[in-house]
Amino acid sequence: MGVKEGPGARGRASDRRPAWPMLLLLLLAAVTTSLSAVALSQLLALRADVDALRSELCRRREEQQEGAHTTQTLEQMGSRRGGPEQAGRSEAVAPGPRKRRGASGGPTADPVSQPCLQIMADSSKNMFQKEFAEVLHSAIPWQAGLRRGSALELVDNQIVVREEGFYFVYSQAQVYYVDRTFVMGHVVVRRKSTVVGDEPQEVVLFRCIQQMNASNAYNTCFTGGIVRLEVNDLLEVLIPLPVANISLGGANTFLGVMKLA
Repeated sequence: MGVKEGPGARGRASDRRPAWPMLLLLLLAAVTTSLSAVALSQLLALRADVDALRSELCRRREEQQEGAHTTQTLEQMGSRRGGPEQAGRSEAVAPGPRKRRGASGGPTADPVSQPCLQIMADSSKNMFQKEFAEVLHSAIPWQAGLRRGSALELVDNQIVVREEGFYFVYSQAQVYYVDRTFVMGHVVVRRKSTVVGDEPQEVVLFRCIQQMNASNAYNTCFTGGIVRLEVNDLLEVLIPLPVANISLGGANTFLGVMKLA
């Protein structure tokens, strides 16, 4: 036979049910209160920072106004003591950048001389061989031509960089060459003063190649470009042949470097 539960038993069972909704509400209320407190503290801190910046700005503005007033007072006192003639003389001897008059009559700044060095082939000396990338190349004897500044120097048939920066490098070589298989030209080689990691110390900056005419084996090869160079870098021109016949005239074969920045 079954046993029936009375109303009192059902009430006691309902009292034993978990009160998790109430706990969840209490937890949400606690989190909300904490976030409100944090936001209020940050707001107060920001307001304090704004007040401090505002007072600092007002103080600097007052100092600038006082400085301008003092300068104006001193100028008035100087004009009263020396008069307009003395003021004119002081303006005349005031230091400032030197300027020239342009064609239109307005002042123009003095031209800036860029450091540069151009070396020319030396016809009084003979060409020689030099190894590059484990291959014999023909090297050119050089003599100094145009030089301006101390950023570049000719040492042992190579241009030595004395100042770091961006440079415009250009070269030309006139060659006499006949070959039906290979072309002719020259390379501008940079020897780095410092090497990072496994990068090569010697690199080819520019490569100039020309095809020769069989009936008149004479051609000019010119190349140039902008590169970044470091202190104590070396530049030179090599011809990728162990024996080469080129023009050693200064106007025909040359290497130049100009510093840009």
